[in-house]
Amino acid sequence: MQDINYEATHSTPGIKLDSSKGVMELYGRSIPDNALNVYRPVLEWLENYMIEPKQETTLNFKIEFFNTSSSKFILQILKKLEELNRQKFNVTVNWYYNDEDILDLAEDYQELVGLKFNFHEAVLK
Repeated sequence: MQDINYEATHSTPGIKLDSSKGVMELYGRSIPDNALNVYRPVLEWLENYMIEPKQETTLNFKIEFFNTSSSKFILQILKKLEELNRQKFNVTVNWYYNDEDILDLAEDYQELVGLKFNFHEAVLK
């Protein structure tokens, strides 16, 4: 399975997906013109990963700002992780935030997907 490692730009997030470690990391800003182009590879990778996942899967979410179209894909990612959790795999979501609006959104996501998030106040770059 091919891992993904994209560097962040001024409008797209950095994405690191490591199947051997079961670690996903999204960081930076997510305000792309076309969120589908950014998140389709992530969702495809996750579909493939879910065929033979690690017992422990971790999402480190460090996005400081995201637009509405990105939020839809972020929710899809979280729903896939919820599905993995229902299959008795351990899923950890570490959500780093730098303002109350992002924390509020994260709390809404947490309720929608039924996963427990670990919230970390942090200076995000």
